[in-house]
Amino acid sequence: MSSRKPRPDEQEYTLLEQTPTRKAIGERTLKSTTEKPVFHMSTEVDASVLAAAREALRGKGEIFPSYNDFVLKVVALALRDHPRFNAWVAVDGLHILKHINVAFAAATEQGVLMPTILDADQKSLLDVAAETKEMIGLARKGRLRASLQMGAGFSISNIGPGAVDSFDAIINAPQTGILAIGALKPRPVVVDGSIEARPTMFLTLSIDHAGADGSDGAAFLTTVKKLLEDPEVLASL
Repeated sequence: MSSRKPRPDEQEYTLLEQTPTRKAIGERTLKSTTEKPVFHMSTEVDASVLAAAREALRGKGEIFPSYNDFVLKVVALALRDHPRFNAWVAVDGLHILKHINVAFAAATEQGVLMPTILDADQKSLLDVAAETKEMIGLARKGRLRASLQMGAGFSISNIGPGAVDSFDAIINAPQTGILAIGALKPRPVVVDGSIEARPTMFLTLSIDHAGADGSDGAAFLTTVKKLLEDPEVLASL
């Protein structure tokens, strides 16, 4: 038996083999980060109205929309006025899509999948919530068909509750952008000159500079923020 001590880089390990899904995620995100001129911008949303709107739906039906459902629906509405973010970057130019299809990140044991809500701007909040619930269930069971992950012009990624306030999401090529949603939690907010504790969340937009400029991103984020803080808009979803 050898008495040689192992080197520091000769560590014992348990192999976790790469799944086809994990390999595909790695290849897709590597291409996105190395080939796209990406930049980021963010804003903080006062989620008081959003929290109240969601709570008002509690117990009123079989489907109780998540915060992510609200954001997805609002983003779909905002994309109507910001077509550069409902688009695919291609060699011949920017393909502005006629339908507003929004993908959302769904975490599974195999990796993150991107189910897509077709014509999300045309559907009610409850319809969106029902579809996302069904697709998340399929994704976690390994039964989400590839066709249910196609056709999105824009994506959102929600880190969920926890300690992560904000993050930069990787664009799902060939899309122009993706919106990352940080944890919703109480934070100090200045209201009429006084500091109050209110639920807020940070939205971070990743943008492909080949498809949009900073002014486009700022305008889009402003619209999303305005809609999420408008009680009449949220009540009408």
